[in-house]
Order: sequence, then C-alpha cells, then structure tokens
Amino acid sequence: MRNLSILVSASLVAFALACGSGGTPTGGHSGGATAGTTPTGGHSGGASGTTPTGGNCGTTTGTGGGNGSASCSLPDCLKYLGTDCVETGTCATETDLSTNDFNTCYPNGVTESAVLDTTNVTTLTVKKNGSACFSTVFEGNDVTNGMGASITVKNACGATVATVRYDDTLTYYLVTCTGAQEVATDPSCLAVYPVSTFMGSHCDEGGCTP
Repeated sequence: MRNLSILVSASLVAFALACGSGGTPTGGHSGGATAGTTPTGGHSGGASGTTPTGGNCGTTTGTGGGNGSASCSLPDCLKYLGTDCVETGTCATETDLSTNDFNTCYPNGVTESAVLDTTNVTTLTVKKNGSACFSTVFEGNDVTNGMGASITVKNACGATVATVRYDDTLTYYLVTCTGAQEVATDPSCLAVYPVSTFMGSHCDEGGCTP
C-alpha cells in the first residue's frame, strides 16, 4: 500500500511540472508588442502621399517651408508660398553681363530667373522642375537702400499675396499680406525660405540653364 501511495504522489508531481513549464507556442507572443520594420512603402503612422511639385495658389494650406530658426514666425501668406520649392545643395548663378539678367540653379531642380527692365525693375521667377513656385517684382537699389520701396510677392498663379519692405534700420522685413495689416518679422527671417530668395540667391558664378 505504501508503494502505491509513493507511485501516485510521483505521478502528480510529474503532471504538475508538465503543466507549468510549457513555452510560448511557435508564432505566438508572451505579451506586449514585438519589434519589427515598417513594410516597404508603408508608414508607421500619419498620412501618406507626396507634396505636388511647384507652388501653391492658395495661402493657408501646405507644409511650412524653410531653413529658419524658431524665432522666425512668418505670416501665412509667406509661410505656405511654394512649400515644395525649398532650395538645397550648392547653387550656381549665371549672369548676362550685357543685361544683368541672371539665372540660379540648385541640384534639387529649383531655379531662379531674374529679368531686369529698362527702369531697373527686376522680375524674379522661382520654379522647381519647370513648375512655377512664386515670383517677386522689385527695384533692388531702392529696397536695399531703405527708401521705403517694397518687394511685390506673387504666388504660383500670379496673384499678389504680399508686399515686403525693410524697416528704417534695414534690420528686418515689414510684411503686408493682401487684405491684412503690416506686421514686423524677426531679423532671423531674412535667412528663412522663401524670404531669403525674394531678391535672388546670388550664388557663385557658374553654369546654369533653367
């Protein structure tokens, strides 16, 4: 009888060990999330899609552009201007010495083409891969000499969206969006796209064919 009791006890112990020592089944998880990679072409959150090449005809949609600092807060009429046209890479400017017209090219397909008329007024057109981003019209000397002259800014469809001028100390820009009051921008905005391109980038001379 004692031998039978020992045998039953040993069987119960073996059964308990078998039930408590099992591993995670193949293909399963022992809780929590597993590491992995985002599928090719997929996203791990957010919306998919691409920004169309070229500029915006509106002024309140899109991704803000630029290479600026946190201290620069551009008004919407400039913030969403040609948002896919931020220039990158080393540029080259080719100047026609007989007319002072010039073209500037960037490796990412952005170009600036400036044409001067007989009164020294410049029309600067910015494009990316041939699609219009925005344009500006200005008299360069009057703007930079603090004579109160403005740069007229037009969107990709040719509509005027803003006028921009220097303050009296030539430290920062004063911006008037169409239909709005004039606002002062931080001095750091002078180096922020698209403001930095309003009168042309003027890169080192080199070959450029828009």
